[in-house]
Amino acid sequence: MVLGANAQGYSLKATVEGIADGTKVVLVPMSHDQEDPIAEATVSGGKFSISGKVEFPRAVFLMVKNTYGVAEFMLENADITLSVSASKEKTQDGSDRYSFSNLKVTGSPLSDRLFTYLAKRDALDKIYNDNSTRFADISKKLGNARMAKDKALYDSLSNSEEGKAMLAAEKQFFKTVEKTYTDAINENLDSFWGPLLTLNFYSYLTPEQQSLYNSFSDEAKQSWYGKKVRSEVYPGADDGGKAKPFTVDDNGSTKTLAQLCQGKRYVLVDFWASWCGPCRKEIPNVKRQYELYKDKGFEVISISIDKSEAAWRKAVEEEKLQWPNFIDKTNIAKTYSVRSIPSMFLIDTTTMDIIASGDAARGEKLAEKLASLFK
Repeated sequence: MVLGANAQGYSLKATVEGIADGTKVVLVPMSHDQEDPIAEATVSGGKFSISGKVEFPRAVFLMVKNTYGVAEFMLENADITLSVSASKEKTQDGSDRYSFSNLKVTGSPLSDRLFTYLAKRDALDKIYNDNSTRFADISKKLGNARMAKDKALYDSLSNSEEGKAMLAAEKQFFKTVEKTYTDAINENLDSFWGPLLTLNFYSYLTPEQQSLYNSFSDEAKQSWYGKKVRSEVYPGADDGGKAKPFTVDDNGSTKTLAQLCQGKRYVLVDFWASWCGPCRKEIPNVKRQYELYKDKGFEVISISIDKSEAAWRKAVEEEKLQWPNFIDKTNIAKTYSVRSIPSMFLIDTTTMDIIASGDAARGEKLAEKLASLFK
């Protein structure tokens, strides 16, 4: 039995400094999604306690409820003791944020292991901060030249000894980051630690990282963390690359994805919003492709994540969109793991496979893909 293991579940006893009595704290699963808390407690006398059972080891964020700022550790079925300090501050928009420090966890061997990996990330942060301090002057000068659109000055500064040194340091830093992350993940391809570290190290994932996901063992892929990684590198796809079904509200009636695909060969699902500049810049390209192939079986389905229906309708009219348009009332964007827009998915309606997504379903790459499909 692992030291501290408790077959009955976990018992967490925490001492916190800087969090007022009566404040609610929560444990939220670490991921790139907005996860619901799995436990909640109230601080009393500078302490709180939580007990329960987890089906598998969970990397969790300790947070003050409804605020920003986290302290991360592993929640496992063991008797765990935790202590941490926190300081409260305001963000630019006036929201509360807690900065956590001096986190100490005992009775959790998995937390000890997690901390060794997070220390690697902290070491990279130090290198970055040191570089920022070292090159603060040249960085400011370059920024001013860029703002002034003075290309000659910008080029002169870039080619100066200090400019070249900054560029070399930046290149070396990013090489160090990639090697550090890759080495740590590659050491853990056979367990949940591989995808867990992937989620920890990278702020977001893209379809370009499918090869990383595919390098995981079946055990790692089937873990909760593996499924989270898959949802990002294969966005919108069920197992096997199938497009996830959804239902839209069509002026009071409903239509399914399958119904919208009837009679079409290829369908582009486009997530966008009226306020999204890059989305609207992409529209002319989509219009060109639509005009080229609409009579050959190509369809576009635009789904807006606008909160204002009036703003959405106004944008549809301004852009003169001729294909089916809907506002997302049924959390389709969440179903498709949409984290930024524009986000596009090209579907082969014969198999309902997603055959292109992300950058591969936009701009010139979309044009090239459709040209090859309709040749």
